[in-house]
Order: sequence, then C-alpha cells, then structure tokens
Amino acid sequence: MYFFVGICLVFAFLLTLNMLASLSASVVWRVVSKRAKSLSFRRQEQIIFGLRAFPVAAAVIFVLGFVIPGYILFEPHFTDEVVTVKLGLVAFISFIGIAIALFRVSRSWLATRRLAANWLKHSERIAVNNVTIPVFRINHPFPVIAVVGMLRPRLFVASQIFDSLSEDEFRAAIAHEYGHLTARDNFKRAFLRVCRDMLFFPLGRELDRAWTDNTESAADEFAANVGGNSMALDLAEALIKIARIAPANTGAAMPAGSFLIDARQNNLRQRVRHLLKLSEDKTVMPNASLLRARNSIWLYSGLGFFLVLFFASNKNLLFAVHDISENIVAILQ
Repeated sequence: MYFFVGICLVFAFLLTLNMLASLSASVVWRVVSKRAKSLSFRRQEQIIFGLRAFPVAAAVIFVLGFVIPGYILFEPHFTDEVVTVKLGLVAFISFIGIAIALFRVSRSWLATRRLAANWLKHSERIAVNNVTIPVFRINHPFPVIAVVGMLRPRLFVASQIFDSLSEDEFRAAIAHEYGHLTARDNFKRAFLRVCRDMLFFPLGRELDRAWTDNTESAADEFAANVGGNSMALDLAEALIKIARIAPANTGAAMPAGSFLIDARQNNLRQRVRHLLKLSEDKTVMPNASLLRARNSIWLYSGLGFFLVLFFASNKNLLFAVHDISENIVAILQ
C-alpha cells in the first residue's frame, strides 16, 4: 500500500498543480495581453510560451523535487493509509490525461514521420543558396513551403512555388522558415501539444491560439530583419501570391510542421499589413531579441536548477510538503 499511495499522490499533485497554474497563466495573459502588443511578435510568442509551459514544468519540478523526496524520507513503509475512491479518482484522471497526451503526441509524430517519408519518396532534392538544411521539391496540390522535423529538419517546397514566386520573394519565404528554425518552433509546438492534452478542461486554449498567431508573425519579423525593408515587402507579396493559388478548403496534411501559410490560419491579412509596415519603417530587431532570449533561457534555467536543488535539500521544507500531502490524504479519506 505504501507504493500505491505514493503513486496516487504523485498523479494527484500533477493534475491539481497543473490545473491551478494553467488557470493562473490564463488570467495573467488576459491582464498583460494588451500591454504586450507594444512588444515584437517574437517577444510576445516567448511570453506566451513561457506562460503555457510553466504549469506543466512547475508541476513536474515540484513533484520530482519535493513531493517524492518528502514521501520517501518521512512516510513510514508500514502505514494504515489507504487509497480512497476520491484520491484514486483524482489520480486516475491525472493518469488518463498524461496517457492521452503521450498517445496523441506519439500519433502525431508517427503520422508526420510517415507523411514526410512519403514526401521524400516522391520528391527531388535541390540546392538552394544559403540554405544549410536539406531542401526537397515536391508535387502537392497545396503550395507548400514548410520545415518539418525537430532534430533533423527538412524543408519541403511545392513545385508551383517556383513558378509563382520571383527569386527575391522565394528568398524571403525561405528566410521566414529560418525564423521558425532559429526559434525552435517545431519543438515548442510539440511541447504545447503535451501541455494542452494533459488537461481535460479547456484551460489555456486562448494562449494556444495566441501563440500560433504570434509565432508566424515573429518569423515574418525575422525575415524582415535578415533582409531589410525590401525583404519585408517581398515576403508580403509572396504571401499574397501563395494565398491566391492555394486551392479552397485544401491544406497540407502534415500534423506537425512550420508552414509559410497554413490553410487553417486566418491572420494572413494581419501578417501582410505588419510586413508592409516593416517595409516602410523597420523598428523591431527580433534576431537580437531572440539571441538575448536564448542566453537568458540558459541563465535562468541554470539558476532555477540550483534554486530547486537548494530548497529540495532542506529537510524542513520537505517535511512541510509531506505534511501537506498527509493533510490531502486525510481530507480525501
């Protein structure tokens, strides 16, 4: 019973903390979203990703760093505590949520892998100047320009793109995809999928939609910063041309990937307007902010690790956490 009670407590804490933190993150975004509009789209995307990833990260760190060590140190191996229906139900819901998240992410990864393999089988590898990842030309009814993959990314370009875009417009489209590569957007997309599927309640959906919209505009900003005002205008023209040749109600059937234009997106007009604004007066420097954000992530991650390690080595704090878990068990008896 010792191990069974401990496992149920772990899952119960994961669900409860995740829900509370997700609700708090949604409230925080509603408060700061209007002020955040004055920031670059990349900075907004980073804030949204942090708010969306925080609940899961905080729940996992708290359970691994405090709940489990406190339980192991202070819980008697021979205990009269039992897993009640209430505690078992909460733990079961948490377990199902985690299982569903892992299943859906695995299914999406496998589907993406199969489709990418099919695309590769019917594609032609081509050389593109200043592109360091493999580029493949494919035949697809939708005018695809997409980066697929996290560890070994590949760039797929539909044949009609080469007939529709000028050389400068194509270069701008490639720069947009490099914006996704530099920001690791495919990895972030997969992680956000886990965060969303772990909860049965629609917490954080607004953050998910905001992240999707902002990450595309952030990649547009990256391209504008790489090539200057002229590239911003070229990218706007590329978006308009691709939207015109895209078949109605048709999209690329790739579950996970970063597309220049996704058939499900409805912010194309906003992106074009923003690019036209950048073409007239470029006032953002997303590349520089992205570099600073990368350095900040490593710095804050290292600092956070040592803080968790410091507090997790405090037996008094671990005892307090264990006492809280004991009260939770008593309430659910």
